[in-house]
Amino acid sequence: MPYAVEITLAEPPSADGDDALPMYLLPDTFDTVGDAKAAAEAHIAGLPRDPATVFFAITDQNGLTVTTSAEQAG
Repeated sequence: MPYAVEITLAEPPSADGDDALPMYLLPDTFDTVGDAKAAAEAHIAGLPRDPATVFFAITDQNGLTVTTSAEQAG
């Protein structure tokens, strides 16, 4: 089953009141949850920002969340 990785960048609240969090999908899908998690962690490590301000969610082919970085931390 293919798994996708959604990345969310936590930003401080903006002055204009638009507090939507920037989100995007990694371009590839992955065969296992472990592969998806490793790709998410590698992607986050390569971003020019504090990794604590970036979150990920792994979803299955039906769009259901399988795991998140918040669950991994807890």
